[in-house]
Amino acid sequence: MQIHLLFFIAFLNLVRINRADDYGWGECPKVNPVSNFDFTKFSGLWYVIQKFDLSSPCWTYYFVNQNGIRKVIQSQNQTINQSEPEKTPGNIGTLEIVNATEPGFMSVRFSDNILGKADYTVYFTDYENYGAIFRCQKVLFGHRRSATILSRQPYLTPSLRNQARAKLISFGIDTSSFKSVDPMFCKNPTGVAGETVARRNNTQEWFWPEN
Repeated sequence: MQIHLLFFIAFLNLVRINRADDYGWGECPKVNPVSNFDFTKFSGLWYVIQKFDLSSPCWTYYFVNQNGIRKVIQSQNQTINQSEPEKTPGNIGTLEIVNATEPGFMSVRFSDNILGKADYTVYFTDYENYGAIFRCQKVLFGHRRSATILSRQPYLTPSLRNQARAKLISFGIDTSSFKSVDPMFCKNPTGVAGETVARRNNTQEWFWPEN
């Protein structure tokens, strides 16, 4: 058992590749997807509000269906260009529905992931304001997992953030690894996203939580 543990740790260090992951033994935990998930409604730009063990101060995601192929584009330190999302530097993952009766439960494969596909579950969303994703991948004797809380704007009210975390806790997932994202670090082609949105909306709803 000790040899397996040492080998497992060494292997995880080899494949970490700057990802924000937690690690555990055994199979991936079961997280239920939202009912009747609609990818078209979920598509478009999302700001990451919180994420497991951040490796960057800013993340934005963009979901798109291109000629029947579903993709997620993940970019660090900048807002994805919605006019030409795939030209924004970042990682592109290909999404596939695993079970037609649960369209919110998908697999994802990123080109830089040498281990192949991972489970990708949208477990919380209203499509227009907030979303939350759980990703998990089997690795030898265990798995690596990550969760992300998303918003259509670079802020999210504490109540919605807490609902997303509580939903994950109900599936037995430890949420202590969530780290907060400061959208002021998300640069876009015209400047800093946080400053731009705050000045345009004059909003007081910015969410600057503790980790």
